[in-house]
Amino acid sequence: MINKAAHIKIGERGEALAVSFLTEQGHRILETNWRYEKGELDIVSTDQKFIIITEVKTRSNSNFGDPHEDVDESKQALLEDTAEAYVNENEIDLEIRFDIISITLEPQISVVHIADAF
Repeated sequence: MINKAAHIKIGERGEALAVSFLTEQGHRILETNWRYEKGELDIVSTDQKFIIITEVKTRSNSNFGDPHEDVDESKQALLEDTAEAYVNENEIDLEIRFDIISITLEPQISVVHIADAF
C-alpha cells in the first residue's frame, strides 16, 4: 500500500472533523467531495432553510496564518459555479449559503465555523 502524502491525510482528517461538527450542529450531510468539471464541494449539507456549501481548510498549525485565508476570490468563484451545477443537477430549490470551516490540528484541535462566509 502506498502511503498518502501528509497534506492529504491532514485534509482528510479535517474534513472528517468538519462533518462531525456540522452533524452535531444539526446539518444533514447530503454529499462530501462532490466534483464537477474543475470544482469540488467539500461538504454539501442542509438545515432545511439553505443548501450549505462548506469549504474545509485544514492546517497542522497556524504558523503560516489561519486556514480560511486560503479561500480567495478565485476559489470563491469556482465554489459558486460548482454549487450552481450541484443545485441544477439535483433540482434543489433552496437558497445557497457558503460557509468555511477552518481547522488547525496543533497544539490542540481548533475548529472555527464561519457561516455565510461569502
